[in-house]
Amino acid sequence: MALFNTRQSYLGVDLGTSTSKIVELAERGKKIELVTYAEANASNVLVNPPAGPQDAIDKTISILQQMMEKSGTTTKNIIAALPGGSVFSTVLELPNIPESEMEKAVRFAARDVVPVDIDEMVIGWSRVGSQAHMQTDRQAKAEVVPGIPTIPVNMDQKVPVFVTVAPKDIVNRYITVFQRLNMTLLALEVETFPLVRSLLTNPPTSTLLVDIGAQATTFHIIDKGIPRVSQTIDAGGSTGEQGSQTQEQMEQAKIKFGILLEQDSAVRESIKSVLAHQVQKAKELLAVYEQKEKHRIETSVLIGGGANLKGLQEFWGKAIGHQTIIGNPWKDILFPKQLEPVLKTMGSRYGVAVGLALRGFAQQ
Repeated sequence: MALFNTRQSYLGVDLGTSTSKIVELAERGKKIELVTYAEANASNVLVNPPAGPQDAIDKTISILQQMMEKSGTTTKNIIAALPGGSVFSTVLELPNIPESEMEKAVRFAARDVVPVDIDEMVIGWSRVGSQAHMQTDRQAKAEVVPGIPTIPVNMDQKVPVFVTVAPKDIVNRYITVFQRLNMTLLALEVETFPLVRSLLTNPPTSTLLVDIGAQATTFHIIDKGIPRVSQTIDAGGSTGEQGSQTQEQMEQAKIKFGILLEQDSAVRESIKSVLAHQVQKAKELLAVYEQKEKHRIETSVLIGGGANLKGLQEFWGKAIGHQTIIGNPWKDILFPKQLEPVLKTMGSRYGVAVGLALRGFAQQ
């Protein structure tokens, strides 16, 4: 059931690798309020449809219908996220040309760096430093026009442009889902942008966002509030069988004790081996970026379902050498006080969905 009745609101839709989440936010005066939210144990089948595209679309529609009905959503305005593992992202140095010419320039330059047929892709871009969301090229069926600020043109000047490329077939599946739901899809974003929007309102100089899902972990380097690099690895927070313990027993033990000393030693070492792999990959990514940019990343923000692992914050901070915090996307959102314990517990999982809904207010 919706918490507030409102006419103007936006719904963020995050179809994740293991769970799907929706968050509806509404603007009241100068504040943003939580309308409703929901989560389902349903993975995103739109990226790699196990039983074909049509089956994936039908199943996604059914899941979203159930989530929206049970939570009592009130809006038809949708912003959805494309999972990081399904897209290619990079930063290109391009001439400081008018926005009307940027689409052609981005598509031309991307042909040299994108390892796939560019004509089969939808391209999104954002001038680094100008906005925390993306413009999408006109080859997409749902064009995004975010109200880009006027930028002085200097053809001799090079500007960094964050470019993201996604397969047309995946984008079209998303568009079809919301068309059949009779919803208005305002934007499709790469998950990096909504995470910045919901977690880094007052960002530190440089941040490593660590999104720990069940099956994968995505690292996002955010420099001065602007997404610069993203990398996904096939190592999430799930644990497998260990000795005589089943996966379910392992997961229950992990939730109860994490990597604290009270944890069974075999379980603790199994979890730490996964964490060690994540830390190593993060260090490799940081080393390349820091060498190129000549400055150090200072902070890690842990998010996703695996971020609440007991003892993880201290372990990560010591292993990576960063000030480390657990991300809280609800920090600037108004909600009933009785929900605070629940939202605090599950908060780090909702960073993408909250940030997507916030995109709507940036477009007004």
